[in-house]
Amino acid sequence: LRCLSVAHNPLGDAGAEALADAPALAGLLELDARDARLTDEGAEALAASPHLGALLRLDVRDNELTAKGRAALAERFGDRATT
Repeated sequence: LRCLSVAHNPLGDAGAEALADAPALAGLLELDARDARLTDEGAEALAASPHLGALLRLDVRDNELTAKGRAALAERFGDRATT
């Protein structure tokens, strides 16, 4: 699996944590999680994931992220994350 879109689905923080913990996503290059009901908790889970290091593009626009969640994603993914 190289590209995954969960955009406009109620993934939520629990779903983001499940994705972050999934070894099967180690080769994922693109994750579209726009409008997926994420908060800082979900963003931090994605940022801390040991399996999402290959991501070239992460889109988490239109979620309930504060500066804290955006900073965690920026620290891990830099300009590869669109918040």
